[in-house]
Amino acid sequence: MVSLPILYSGYIIILFSIIGFGYISSKILSFRLSLGELGLNGILFMTIFSYLTNFLITHNYVHNSIFLTIGLLGFFFLLKKKLFRKKIKLIFIISSLLFIGILMYKTHDDFFYYHFPYTVSLIEFKKIFGVGNLEHGFRTPSSIFYFNSLFYLPIIEKSLINSGAIFFLIFANIFLIQKIFHQLKNKKNNFILVLSLLSLIFINTIFYRLAEHGTDRSALILIFILAIYFLDGINRKLNKINFKHYFQKILIVILLIISLKSFYLIYTIFVFLLFFEYRKILLNKDFFKILFNERVSYYFLFGTFIFIFTTFSNTGCLIYPASFTCIDSFSWSIPKKEVLEMKTWYELWSKAGASPTYRVDNVDIYLSGINWIPNWIENYFFNKISDFLLSLLVILIISSIFLINHKKEKLPKKNFFLFYFFIIIFLIEWFLNHPALRYGGFTLIALCIFIPLSFFIEKRLNLNLRLKKKITFLIITSFIFFCLKNVDRIFKEFNKYNYNPLINAHYHINENTQYFNELILKAEKRRNNDGKKFYIVLDRDLIKKIQEDK
Repeated sequence: MVSLPILYSGYIIILFSIIGFGYISSKILSFRLSLGELGLNGILFMTIFSYLTNFLITHNYVHNSIFLTIGLLGFFFLLKKKLFRKKIKLIFIISSLLFIGILMYKTHDDFFYYHFPYTVSLIEFKKIFGVGNLEHGFRTPSSIFYFNSLFYLPIIEKSLINSGAIFFLIFANIFLIQKIFHQLKNKKNNFILVLSLLSLIFINTIFYRLAEHGTDRSALILIFILAIYFLDGINRKLNKINFKHYFQKILIVILLIISLKSFYLIYTIFVFLLFFEYRKILLNKDFFKILFNERVSYYFLFGTFIFIFTTFSNTGCLIYPASFTCIDSFSWSIPKKEVLEMKTWYELWSKAGASPTYRVDNVDIYLSGINWIPNWIENYFFNKISDFLLSLLVILIISSIFLINHKKEKLPKKNFFLFYFFIIIFLIEWFLNHPALRYGGFTLIALCIFIPLSFFIEKRLNLNLRLKKKITFLIITSFIFFCLKNVDRIFKEFNKYNYNPLINAHYHINENTQYFNELILKAEKRRNNDGKKFYIVLDRDLIKKIQEDK
């Protein structure tokens, strides 16, 4: 049993450690960051080191306690700064309001399928090659598993290893709040103020249930921040120094996004679009100097290598399930034929051709051309996307009522068409290949609406104290909605599962992970006799034989 005060204490220790690592990494990489940016940078820094240390040691109590203590030391150094001390109140308010989100009994549907077992494998084993042979879910590693594995701590044990998503949500909220009030103060590019506000309301109301975040929604939250960075940057008259700062921040956010889901490598295109937008002030030598002489560029390349190598070491593929990136000659590689079958399955599932209870008869015909669209509309658009669009409409109506002033101002034209064009391209690609909201649809649809609406509202904003009060009210309302929806969920879980977080604040656990751990031990014992090699290799044929014997 884990009491609520103990769980909250562990939660705050992790939060402070993340900020501390953000401060340490900002010193190493030499950039200035806001509080929200410090937190997101701290998450990335911790995640990369989690990947690295897993090569040498398990993420046990000792490793994690020492690791988080280093982060806490960084936090206390930062605490000496008077400017930062003023922001402690904001950290406590946001983190305490959102804490209710991790008080859950029922977790994500995939949590015990592979999220929990994968995280526990990092806690109990060093680096494993061929872990994708255990189960399909192990073939698509996400950095959030490595981040979560650092939260296995004395007393609270595994109680917080499902909580990584809450820290993305906390620091995204802090970033957006700071951005909103910074724009209010400066009174420039107020479409960024509106876009930030709409994004904040969206993530607190649409993504209120942490159990549904899985490995997808944290990346989708970060794509909102990427859009804000990019549009803010290209609509300012930046000199080379300020351009470099925007470039650094965009690289960090993109690296975090692709670490969560390797599919999002496509978002690296915005790095080159940023250079394209500033081609008039950047000569060729400036391009190469900024791209290759900055520490953050090497940090980005190193992080990308680590994430891609992990997918490769799990499956034999650089990007799974893109079969052309696969090398199946290793004993632990997934055969290309199986990779193609899984690619078809993912596409079939996202196009409503399969579910836990049914599967269409002729898969090839169903996936050919646009044959899948009628069934997708019937079984997925109604009610999932239609409900989502209705929620978006409510957000837009309420925000417009509070923000729009009937008097229209004439403002300089804004530069957003190139970015918006690529968002539309990504939306079309999403619809044609994997039209499930979790695979990017949430954010792409929202941005397609939010961006033009932000420019429309900007022309009708009345920048006075009353507007500040209205914006504050909308922000507070989004947090109230988040809290009330989670309170309602807890009451439902109490009635259904007799779950009471005041007595035992712990999610439901089943024994699924134990099966995978036993399988790893048996495979390693058969392969190495003594099981004491530097790293573990799970040969695909050996795993199949053990499973058949069982």
